[in-house]
Amino acid sequence: MSEETKNRPAKQFRCGAVSVSVFKREHNGEIFYNATPSRAYTKDDGKTWQYSDSFNRDELPLVASLLNQAFSWIVAQSAPKQ
Repeated sequence: MSEETKNRPAKQFRCGAVSVSVFKREHNGEIFYNATPSRAYTKDDGKTWQYSDSFNRDELPLVASLLNQAFSWIVAQSAPKQ
């Protein structure tokens, strides 16, 4: 697996500046998924994008909803294929 593929999310859920990235990991032949919420914002110059894992009160329902979507997606990936 290349380094670029290794760092790329398997799936991303987004609502405005808030997103949840789901990363696929393999260890000892088992597949695991991790979900990471983040918020995008620009620096003072308006051109440089930064990311934070801190959310204000109004963003928390978005984070919860996106994490729920991520959870559902992870469960679907983990279900046996028919």
